[in-house]
Amino acid sequence: MKTSKRFAITDVAVIDGNGGRPVPDQAVIISDGRIEKVCPAAELKDDTLEKISLPGKYVMPGLIDSHVHITGITDLKYWGIVEYSAALTHSYSQALRLLKYGFTSVRDISENGTYLKRAFNVPGVVGPRIVACGRGLARTAGHAEVTMFEDLDFEEKNNMVAYRADGADECRKTVRKIFRSGADQIKFWATGGGNNYIDRYTDIHYTEEEIRAICEEAKLIEGTKVLAHCENPELSKVCIEAGVDSIEHCDGYAPFLCDLMKEHNVYLVPTMRLLVKWIEDITSSDFTDFLDETLPKFFQRDLLSNIDHEAADLEEVEQVKAAFLHAYENGIKIGLGSDTCFEKSTPYGWYGVLELECMQECGMPADQVIRSATKINSEILGLEDAIGTIEEGKLADLLVVSKDPTEDVRVFKDNEVIEYIYMGGELVVDHGRMLL
Repeated sequence: MKTSKRFAITDVAVIDGNGGRPVPDQAVIISDGRIEKVCPAAELKDDTLEKISLPGKYVMPGLIDSHVHITGITDLKYWGIVEYSAALTHSYSQALRLLKYGFTSVRDISENGTYLKRAFNVPGVVGPRIVACGRGLARTAGHAEVTMFEDLDFEEKNNMVAYRADGADECRKTVRKIFRSGADQIKFWATGGGNNYIDRYTDIHYTEEEIRAICEEAKLIEGTKVLAHCENPELSKVCIEAGVDSIEHCDGYAPFLCDLMKEHNVYLVPTMRLLVKWIEDITSSDFTDFLDETLPKFFQRDLLSNIDHEAADLEEVEQVKAAFLHAYENGIKIGLGSDTCFEKSTPYGWYGVLELECMQECGMPADQVIRSATKINSEILGLEDAIGTIEEGKLADLLVVSKDPTEDVRVFKDNEVIEYIYMGGELVVDHGRMLL
């Protein structure tokens, strides 16, 4: 279906991204890649205007995933071993899968994203819009630092998602290095996350002095947002007061943070599927092989403890669900982030669909899940003036779907529900077929 520079999609129900029900019998006029006007279809009187009539269909903004790692890695056991050029090449296909599932924009934490965003800005090269964070900052033996490699130089060279940075001065210099790579935002790992032997998710990995140095240095560049992986609410408070713009992972949220987050306009990216289905999705997969590489180094006090880890994991899941519901019911701005990072356990695109489902199952109404994945995420990406809602002047990054996701977001689990995907007014996916 080839279109002119100015055309209208008519006789559709419009889901504008602001929450609420679709508005039926509408027309979306697109001109030079942007939305010119949204109006009742009956008001279209211009006989010279190309019209694409799609009765019974829904038009909505493209989905946005605000937390992905386009690593190019299929399996964690290959982390840091695959030749870099091969990983970069494979990351291209991962990005296309994100687009095919309706994610027209993503925020990526990996070195690959800084290259991919440039490629996708070239006319004729199709891919999702990428807000790139480049590599984040991790302390020595911290989360995202690959401790299975004992050669620190080798690890730093081959780690695609993090630079090692210790101390306030080194953190400042590393932020500058990340900007040099072409990053739009700055990510750091404030706490552990369960990836290695000194990586329990509640353990503090950066001091207040280091966190303030990261935020201050990042915000010397006007408009820069800072995101913190933080799974400890007490440290989340430090991060918020230091200038962080979003807390990544719901176990970093607690009710006592609510007013502070509102005061500082801080967003929560809960990554609910990863936290709620951790045992099902991760520990039953190749991730266990990855952990086996570090098990001999674990603290004896952990190995020989009487802790019932299974019971503790189940308790943590319930705490995360309660925290998410509290955040939603009390007006915290919540974005959708899948934390997709490797293919076997978190398939690209599909894991974002599962995140939509999990947010709904944990108590957020379907129309608000869509709002999180469109309008709210456009704010998290710093692109709210360009994408995220269907309104005049915005880029025409649009999905045409056959079922109403504001009733149940699980419609996206049907591979055929997305009929057309537009990027900047150009049709790029037609019934699952990429138009490259």
